[in-house]
Amino acid sequence: FVRLCFTHNISKKKKLSSLNATMSEGAEGRRIVNFIVTPCAGVDPEGLYKKITEEIKSQPEYGLKWDEKCKVDGGKIYASFTISGDADFDEEVMEVIEMMEDEVEKQEVTFQSVME
Repeated sequence: FVRLCFTHNISKKKKLSSLNATMSEGAEGRRIVNFIVTPCAGVDPEGLYKKITEEIKSQPEYGLKWDEKCKVDGGKIYASFTISGDADFDEEVMEVIEMMEDEVEKQEVTFQSVME
């Protein structure tokens, strides 16, 4: 197994929590995506992250894997996921989050890269 550890610094030099992903041999072309979600007023950020990770599954062949935990700072959710490099992560994940308009005020990708 290859163990990958990634730390991403966001604006104002605040650190996003580390993503620890374990990949089995032969797993190539995984994409890592760091993102921020701003919940609507009155929405619990940790509860929203739990809902996002439970409801958004993507296509099985894309192997979507969420961070086990998110970081909440200033009411915003900071988190990461990995998905197949062949997947359109905007369509598979980010657009689905955007459609949660009753709970999500804003979502944005802060970093994405394909790992080989």
